[in-house]
Amino acid sequence: MDLHSFDIHCLELLENSPNRISRHCFRSAINHLQRAEKLFDIDNPMAVFRCYTAEEEAASGLMHCLKECGYSNASELKPQYHLHKNALIPFFSILCQFIEDSFRQYGIEIDLLIKELNAQKHVALEVAMASSVGPVKFAPDPPFNFSFVHEGKSFSYRQQIDKFVKSKDVKEIKNCLREEANKRNDVLYATPQGFPASIEITPKFFPAYWKRVMAILRAYLMIAPYKEPQPFVQDSLNAFLAMVISLKQEGLHEAV
Repeated sequence: MDLHSFDIHCLELLENSPNRISRHCFRSAINHLQRAEKLFDIDNPMAVFRCYTAEEEAASGLMHCLKECGYSNASELKPQYHLHKNALIPFFSILCQFIEDSFRQYGIEIDLLIKELNAQKHVALEVAMASSVGPVKFAPDPPFNFSFVHEGKSFSYRQQIDKFVKSKDVKEIKNCLREEANKRNDVLYATPQGFPASIEITPKFFPAYWKRVMAILRAYLMIAPYKEPQPFVQDSLNAFLAMVISLKQEGLHEAV
């Protein structure tokens, strides 16, 4: 798999990060993807299974990171639960939809960069927008040092979750999450129709799982280096837990 220079820098940052279980999970995820690539022409069900496992390992790494950094309610995350791990990428999709709905349609662009400060490279978030004096760019420090609030409460992303559910043609978000969590069974176990001797895979499958893992890794690299909890990360964690385990929280808006 040919990676962009940005992703290569991210992998270098991962290798140089502190020796913790969160780091080990991400290195395991990369290892699964590398081994999957070698297996595709030999045993494609196992190649697919390794891709699924890579995503789950990356999700576990981010969950462990939130625990290591001391975020409130992080103890509710269950890195050993398939449903929790497979809910992360759908939640990322929901956050991306929120950004599209709230910012990009108004010409506000958000990008990720590799920056160097005091001879240390790090992943930075940069916002570009128009102003009365021309284009303006700024980078929060730490990257997620901001919060979105409506009527004094943080967003639950209810509108984006409803849009996501509708796109999947299911009744509620948990139905979709259970389907995601169970997809690994399709490549492991027999059914009344037979067993998974071979699976038809499109050329987009393997690159898609690299993108999933790298998306989670980028988030990790903007969270793990910072000792103080970042507001947007905490708000997102609260919204994630409300979506996955229906955790009730006073500061979370139920309608938006």
